[in-house]
Amino acid sequence: MKAHRVRAGDCFTSIAYENGFFWQTLWDHPENRALRELRRDPFTLVPGADKVVVPDPRPKEESCQTAKVHTFRRRGVPAKLRIRLLDHEGRPRANEEYFLEVDGELRPNDKKADGDGRIEEFIPNNARQARLFLSGGEEVVTIALGYLQPSDEIRGVQSRLANLGFYHGEVDGQRSPAFAGALARFRAAHDLDESLPEDDTFQEIERRHEE
Repeated sequence: MKAHRVRAGDCFTSIAYENGFFWQTLWDHPENRALRELRRDPFTLVPGADKVVVPDPRPKEESCQTAKVHTFRRRGVPAKLRIRLLDHEGRPRANEEYFLEVDGELRPNDKKADGDGRIEEFIPNNARQARLFLSGGEEVVTIALGYLQPSDEIRGVQSRLANLGFYHGEVDGQRSPAFAGALARFRAAHDLDESLPEDDTFQEIERRHEE
């Protein structure tokens, strides 16, 4: 059994894949209970601060004939990338044509978002970056996979606000004027009181981000 210190871009799916496990096996492991209760989400971890306990692998033996070539296929469940496309007024970009590139590999371009602007794509568990091409390739959105931090961390709030189109600064964990302005724009766009406590605002940002 070992403790894996979380690096930038890590989440339970990538850590499990690198060590030959399903992510649920690590997430549900008793030694990860404290981390599970702290984060509540297997896809949002804090680099350098969080540690994931990885159990020892369990050997498995297979009987095979000699002098023949045998193929062993590793079982696994791919991760799923979920995106919702909205226009500048917050309306779904229904049936928008797109094509997707994952870690430099371009996928077929004959796909469309659904009527609510939603896209779902299976991706490798250890994928690090995706690029979404819209408007015939004129609009390109770069997506860092596995880098979303918890919603009670300033970096996590900044990332969610950026994904929602309200924050355009660096994701640096700083309470900068750009961050304050993004919070104000978010409150105004959703008819929230300017005096709404910060923690309540963060919870609303997380809720909107998960829609």
